[in-house]
Amino acid sequence: MAGFTTRDFASLLDEVLASDATEEPKAAMRPTIPFEILGRREADRAATVSDPEAAAEYLFAAADNFSIEPELPQILASPSIDPFDIAQELRLTGRETPDALDRIRREFAFANHPDRVSEDLRDRAIVRMQIANRMIDDAKERRAKIAAAR
Repeated sequence: MAGFTTRDFASLLDEVLASDATEEPKAAMRPTIPFEILGRREADRAATVSDPEAAAEYLFAAADNFSIEPELPQILASPSIDPFDIAQELRLTGRETPDALDRIRREFAFANHPDRVSEDLRDRAIVRMQIANRMIDDAKERRAKIAAAR
């Protein structure tokens, strides 16, 4: 393989395989440039402080910034107190029977009752329950008027 010439790949491969077979196997070569997988040696990772007061101050400051569980951002928004949004949650169509309305009331209360939410959402849950109960009561009254008119 002295110079570059144009030939087919098969003949080039045969020549490479033949030259490898005649050479002695080399010992496993080590890289000539030292490197670390993570880019830092173990010695660099250990911080040493000679002054005991400085070390104590460092550990004290580090303890303030350490938390076992990282704080998660507030993902859930506060539940809406808009009557339109609550009506969508209730899925009232106007064709529900009184028993179905009672079931809807129980399901909504199970999910939104003030005793079942955190302290900071309790006032909002009270308002949501009042609005939902009023909507369900109104639906029951309308249903009763329709039944009485027949």
